[in-house]
Amino acid sequence: MRLFITGDIVKIQEKDIDTRLSLMEVLEDHCRGMKDNMRVKFALLGGPMGRFLEGAELYNSLSNYTGEMEVPVVIFFNENFCPVDYIKFLTRHMQNHYGINTKDMQIMKDLAELLVSPEGEEEDYLKLLRYTDREASSHMEGRYKDYAGDFLLKHSESFKTHYRDKKCPGTICRRMFDAQCINACPAEVAIPGYIELMEHGKVGDAYALMKQANPLSFVCGKICPRPCEKRCKRGELEQTVGVRALQRYAAEMSVEGFHEDRAEGKDIKVAIVGAGPAGLTAAYFLGKTGYEVTVYDANKNPGGMLATGIPEYRLPQATIDSEVRLIEDMGVVIKRGVKVGRDIELAEIREVNDAVLLATGYQIGNIVPGMKGRFVDSAVDFLKEVKTEKRTTVGKKVLVIGGGDVAMDAARTAKRMGAEVTVASLEEFEKMPASLEEREEACEEGIIFKSGYGVESVVDETVRFKKCLSIFDKGFRFGPVFEEEWEEGTHDHIIFAIGQRADNSYFTGDIEESTPGRVEVGIINYTTSAEAVFAAGDMLGAGTAVSAIAGGKKAAAGIDSYLGGRGLYLGREVDVPEVPLNTEIWNTSKRDEVILSLNERRGSFNEVGTIFTPDNAKCEAMRCMRCDRNSRRRY
Repeated sequence: MRLFITGDIVKIQEKDIDTRLSLMEVLEDHCRGMKDNMRVKFALLGGPMGRFLEGAELYNSLSNYTGEMEVPVVIFFNENFCPVDYIKFLTRHMQNHYGINTKDMQIMKDLAELLVSPEGEEEDYLKLLRYTDREASSHMEGRYKDYAGDFLLKHSESFKTHYRDKKCPGTICRRMFDAQCINACPAEVAIPGYIELMEHGKVGDAYALMKQANPLSFVCGKICPRPCEKRCKRGELEQTVGVRALQRYAAEMSVEGFHEDRAEGKDIKVAIVGAGPAGLTAAYFLGKTGYEVTVYDANKNPGGMLATGIPEYRLPQATIDSEVRLIEDMGVVIKRGVKVGRDIELAEIREVNDAVLLATGYQIGNIVPGMKGRFVDSAVDFLKEVKTEKRTTVGKKVLVIGGGDVAMDAARTAKRMGAEVTVASLEEFEKMPASLEEREEACEEGIIFKSGYGVESVVDETVRFKKCLSIFDKGFRFGPVFEEEWEEGTHDHIIFAIGQRADNSYFTGDIEESTPGRVEVGIINYTTSAEAVFAAGDMLGAGTAVSAIAGGKKAAAGIDSYLGGRGLYLGREVDVPEVPLNTEIWNTSKRDEVILSLNERRGSFNEVGTIFTPDNAKCEAMRCMRCDRNSRRRY
C-alpha cells in the first residue's frame, strides 16, 4: 500500500508499505523514529477525521485499519500534541475545506477558539460537547459532530488542563501563554522580563522578578533541567538563549545582601513538614504574605534532596543556605533535625496550627530484593552519606544501575572517590533519561556505559547482565524483555539508582493515599482528605526540583485561600523596560557556560560550573527575542 507518512518524525516520505507491519515498525524501520528521541503519542490514520491510535494499538498490523482510511496518510504526533488545538483546527477545516458554515458550526468554532485561550472555561467545554449532540444539517456536519463528540470525551483531561489550569502542556496554544519559555517552565518564571532587566544592567531587579515565581532561583540556576531552553524561540533558528546561565549569574550577583519585603503579619500559624524545594517554596510565599510559618525537617541542613542527593560539585550547600537565609530573615522558623513521627507527632503539630502542609517527598532509595554483594547501596543513601556525613569508602569497581540524573550523580561521585565506575541502564545511551550534559561530562570523566543492559543477578562480586530488547510493553507500561544469553562482570560495589519511595508512616489516619506512598489531593488547592492538611512536592508524584517549587507555590495559594486570605503577596513591583527590539540580537553570538577542565574535575568535589562575566551575561541577554512583547503579561 502506498502511504504518505508525515508528522514529528525524522524522515517524511511517500512510499509503498507492507501492511503486515505495525505502525511502530513503520515508524522505526522506514521513518527513523521520532525527532529529538521523543516518544510517539498518537498516530492519525486517514486524514483529519481519521482514527487516532495510541498505546498497544500502535503495535497492531496496519492491515487492521486500512479499510477505515479515507486517504492513504499516516501522521505521527509526539507527546507535545495538543488535543485542544486539534479540535480548533478540525472545526476550521470543516468550514474552510468543506464550506460548512451553519450557525451550529460557527458557534462550535467560537467555543473551540475560546478553549485555546485563557478566557476558556469549563462551561465552554461542556457547551461544545452539547453542540456535538445536536441534529446536523448535512452528512458532513453529522460526521464532524460525531467525531468531535467522541474526541472531546476521550481527551477531557487535556481540555481540563486548559480551562482549569490555563496551561497548554504541549506549548502549542499560543494565546494560553506569554512566551514559550514561560509556559515550559513549571514555575512560570517571567524569563523574558528578567533577561530584559539584565540587558539593562538591572541584575538585582532581575533576581527580584524571578523570585516572584521561584524563591530558589540561585539553586535552579545551577541544577534546573532547563525545559525553558527546549522551547526557546531563538533555539528554533540557531542556538538557544542560555536562560539557566543568566539566572545563575543574576542570583549569584544579588543573593548576598538581598532584602525581602513582607506583608503585614497575621496571627495565623502554618506548619510545614519537610524543607525540600516544595516545603521551602511554600514557607517563602506564606511567610512573605504575613503568616507565622514553622518548618520541621529531619535533616540538619534544609533543602531536602537538594541538600542530601545532589553532589557538592553540582550544588554546594552554601548555595542552598544563601536562599534559605532569606526565607528565615522573613521570620520563618526552620526546626532542623526534627523528624515528625519520631521527635514530634503530626497530630500535635496539627493541634497548634491553623493549617499544615506535608512536603516530605521521596526519601528512601529502592534496592532490588535479594541482591547480595560486599557493598550494596541505594544511590539516595550513598549520595547523602558522601555529602552530609563525609563518607570516604567506596569499592574499587563500582556498578551503578540506572539511567537517570541520580545515577549520573552517584557514578560521578564514586569516580571522584577513586573508583572504576560502570553505569548499566536499560535504555540505550541516546535515550537515557539523564540530561545530555550529565552524560557527556560523565563520559569525559572516564565512566564506562553499559547501555541497553539489565542486571539479572548479583552473587558476591559476580554480576550477570542481559541485553534489554524492549523496556515497555505494547501499552507503554514498564515491562522489560531480555535476551536469553548473558554476560558476566566483576564488581565489588553495587549502587542502585532505580527510583525512590516515600515514608509516610508519620501520617494520621484521616490522610488518604491514592496509591501507596502517594497522597490524594485537590488538583487546584492541594487539599488532602484531612481537615486543614495540604500536600505538595514529590508526595504527589516524582518530578524535578522546579516542578516541586511550582507545586509549593500552588499549595501556599491554596492554604492562603483556605485561611481567608486575598492572595499571596509576591513582593514589590518590578518595572521591566519597554524598549524597541534591539536589532543587534542577530549579530550577537552565543556565550556558553564554562565548566572546570577535566584535570580540575578529576578527584575533586569543587563546583564544576562557573558564572558568566558581566560582559558575557549582557551579550547573552541581548540574544533574547522577547517573545512576550505582544502578550497579556504586565510586570
